[in-house]
Amino acid sequence: MQEIERFFSNFFSGIINRFKYSAMDAADRKMRETIDEQVEQRRQKPKPKDEE
Repeated sequence: MQEIERFFSNFFSGIINRFKYSAMDAADRKMRETIDEQVEQRRQKPKPKDEE
């Protein structure tokens, strides 16, 4: 009986960890994309001081 409980607890904790890490990975990826977009927008803005 304990082996079955141990199996299911390991099984479910593994699934929960996988979802948790995939969610963290998705949030991290989204944050990096947002930062890259902001950097790209700043590069595209013309700067009159640099042109002179």
